[in-house]
Amino acid sequence: MANALSSGVYLEAVSEQMLDLLSSNFFAFSLVSRNFSTEVRERGDRTVTRVPSSVTVKDLSTGYSASDVTSTAIEIELNKFKGFSMAFTDFEISKLKSPTILERTFLRPAIDATAKAVADDLLGLITPAAFSASQVRTAANFDSDDLASAASTLTTNGCPRSLRTVMLNPSYTASLSKDGGIIDASAYGTAQPIQEGELSTIHGFGVAEYQDIPTGNNLQGFYCHPSALCIAARQIARPLYGNTEVIDNIEPRTGLPFQTRKFYNPTLGKWFLTVGILYGCSVGNQNALIRITDQ
Repeated sequence: MANALSSGVYLEAVSEQMLDLLSSNFFAFSLVSRNFSTEVRERGDRTVTRVPSSVTVKDLSTGYSASDVTSTAIEIELNKFKGFSMAFTDFEISKLKSPTILERTFLRPAIDATAKAVADDLLGLITPAAFSASQVRTAANFDSDDLASAASTLTTNGCPRSLRTVMLNPSYTASLSKDGGIIDASAYGTAQPIQEGELSTIHGFGVAEYQDIPTGNNLQGFYCHPSALCIAARQIARPLYGNTEVIDNIEPRTGLPFQTRKFYNPTLGKWFLTVGILYGCSVGNQNALIRITDQ
């Protein structure tokens, strides 16, 4: 009966579902500097990524004399191994009508929780000690002028104009959506803010809303260039023993590697489904992020 019951859990189908879920939940990691090694057996408990300094444009009419370019090495300890593990008894599997029941009932909240745990570790690095620059605004007083001021500060700090993002909690996004210049579609150039509630790019910042920004130190959001925060991840080593089905996945939007496993414990009479992510986070360029606080 066990072989027939196993047909209710297809690891490949579950992995495909997770890729879709991860693409929508791990958006925050596309905003930061990343170093995701595809080497399964890469040694060492830490990795090094590099954050480039700003580049100065010069007059080439008199020749191609070279300017020095520098980058800062950021060492990231791979000290976090998180994910989830769930088990289904033979009795539970036998009652499944289709594998999609797993996704609808168990997989989505598990992926959401994993995404939030990784995001909490990354965003937890945003403190006054790590990033001293701040902009004090209440949600009611927040508008597009604040983005213009932040853009000027980042440019003064030598941050590239491309890839800048402002991440806000929902109350600040709502206030920004009510800005007169944004509501006026003729000035803004698109009707999306009114018709679809979407804010795209304002004063060079892509606008992202995230409801779980850690509120320690009165944090309500932040402006950043990807060099401000760094995350590194490595594919988990595959088990060397049998009786375990393993799929190594790469989330296509961020490149984040994770591993899915399925195995059966005959003593317990349970099918186990696990997903694991090995990663580490670090502060990068401290001049490339401005905290938004309400006091």
